[in-house]
Amino acid sequence: MGKPDINNYEELLQEKERLKVRLQMSKAKIGASFNALKDELNPFAAIGGIARNTLKGNTTNPLVKFGIKRSVEFFIGKVLLKRAGWLPRLVVPFVVREATTRMVGRKIDKKLAALLRKAAASIRETEIPSSITKK
Repeated sequence: MGKPDINNYEELLQEKERLKVRLQMSKAKIGASFNALKDELNPFAAIGGIARNTLKGNTTNPLVKFGIKRSVEFFIGKVLLKRAGWLPRLVVPFVVREATTRMVGRKIDKKLAALLRKAAASIRETEIPSSITKK
């Protein structure tokens, strides 16, 4: 692109605005490229996101999470791996517990919530006998 032909003050102001817009667009492109480069060169950000999602329990009920945790630790750690070394006894129950919580936790939460709703509905529908009267 060659030099524009500027003949008066208005054309100079228009060219100044055009150059400002072009500068802003260039800065935005450079910023986007820099952010993409940072994301590409920082593998720890992706690993951190995966680790956060993996370590986050997907069950909202603490009793369900506690039950899954204790049963997996007992079954895997004490029964299946009772003669294994310290590293498998430390790592395998953790991995199995997290996977089990992710797979089973939500299903149990939904079933438990449905069971509690059903129990509450049956309690609401129950009629209290009027044989108990105050004297």
